[in-house]
Amino acid sequence: MQNKSAMNEDNPEIIDIVNEQDKIIGRDTRFNIHKKHLIHRGVHIFIINSKNQVLIQKRSFNKDFYPGYYDASVGAHVDSGESYKDAAVREIKEEVGIIPKKLTGIGSYKSYSERQKENRKLFVCKSDGPFKINKDELDKIEFKSIDEIQKMIEKGIPFTEGFKKSLELLIKWKQKQE
Repeated sequence: MQNKSAMNEDNPEIIDIVNEQDKIIGRDTRFNIHKKHLIHRGVHIFIINSKNQVLIQKRSFNKDFYPGYYDASVGAHVDSGESYKDAAVREIKEEVGIIPKKLTGIGSYKSYSERQKENRKLFVCKSDGPFKINKDELDKIEFKSIDEIQKMIEKGIPFTEGFKKSLELLIKWKQKQE
């Protein structure tokens, strides 16, 4: 089953095709880019509360990829012509209903797998909410400590493929902040 944004043929999601160096080389629909296994851009955002916990989401069961899996606070494709940061701000507002006061870029990596090829940038912002979740995108959100998240992973609770790499970058960034 596909979510609404993936199914909307009247207004398909158009994203840039990029090369490994992240230079734009074309554009196409999200559907075609995934079908043809082309490199594109994406973002993960971790929202951290005043207790130093990380907001994680459980993806809607209506999503076409990883339904019901846990993921970063917010994750998204970067629309054609959009910057990574603009995509992050747009999706934070769309998925959890807040506008971040400050958004910090903390790293990037290549998330290449059998399912997709995505050049991903990772951002962090601080917020305690209140949040208003988009039920088309998310089943639920909850704050967890990094130790609690790692225990969930060890227990085999399903997380999206790129989550572990994003979490690894978050941990390294947090260690540098201390």
